[in-house]
Amino acid sequence: MQLDPGISAQQRYWWRIALELRLRQSNSGAFQDFFSLVMGHLHGDDFIRVRPFGKLGDQGCDGYLHSTGQLFQCYGALNGETKQVAKLINKMNDDFATAAAKLGAIMREWHMVHNLVDGIPVQAVASLKALEKENAKIKFGFIGYEGFVERVFSLGVERIESLLGPTASEDDSKSIDIATLRKLVNDLATVADGPQLETLDLRPVPVNKLAYNNLPNHWKMLIAGGWMNAPFVETYFERHPDPLTGDKVATLFRAKYEYYKAQNLTPGEIMSALYELVTGVGSVLPQQQVAAQALLAYLFENCDIFERETVMPTL
Repeated sequence: MQLDPGISAQQRYWWRIALELRLRQSNSGAFQDFFSLVMGHLHGDDFIRVRPFGKLGDQGCDGYLHSTGQLFQCYGALNGETKQVAKLINKMNDDFATAAAKLGAIMREWHMVHNLVDGIPVQAVASLKALEKENAKIKFGFIGYEGFVERVFSLGVERIESLLGPTASEDDSKSIDIATLRKLVNDLATVADGPQLETLDLRPVPVNKLAYNNLPNHWKMLIAGGWMNAPFVETYFERHPDPLTGDKVATLFRAKYEYYKAQNLTPGEIMSALYELVTGVGSVLPQQQVAAQALLAYLFENCDIFERETVMPTL
């Protein structure tokens, strides 16, 4: 599968974020529907969308690729929940057993499609290998986040946009919309907790902070790209009628960052959650993307979110 040359690097970064959020937000039937949409765009009528019919059920099949005999079973966990390992293993074994009994004549491959963006438990890998050993004539596999990336980004721009929404262009990024920034900031200010504010430590950000925090590459590029608009955010806060608005927003984000960090979320998960805090759930327009990018870059630059590298004193 080859990447559409009409897709820019910046579009890929935005769409990777949109795809990650879409997968985390989709569970159960919604996740199966999204997978079917992607496969339908990619394979046309060769992909057969499947749904249960009354008591007949779906016979262990959530989609079928006719030309290859690939049978797909979807596991869409709520918000990418990774703790229910036993539930995942049981579903894999039960669904394959059903498909083997009912659809063995047409099944040449069996793939578990999941939305566990940050990876699957090793127990699931062991279970899949056990099924593979017991059923040597069938090819097995997982399709997760990277599998979705591969499939989605082999589509044309219009089809990706129909799945994930529009993205900000380089021209959009060069012209931040202050009205959009104002709305995002005002919405955040209403969420900010209480009037008691901690004193903020706004030391300059080290140049290697992006690398130190081990952010995924798409977030590194988007935060770095947002720095050119960060001064507009600073100016907006300085001129805001409520002089404490900037402090309120910074305190809110620092508290949220510490909360997510305490949940042992990865840096990428934390940044995605903070981005969603700014934009809300759902499709994000290009002008909102640019304003959110600038706001997160400003907070990152001022060390309100994520960590400074510890500098050892010289002896």
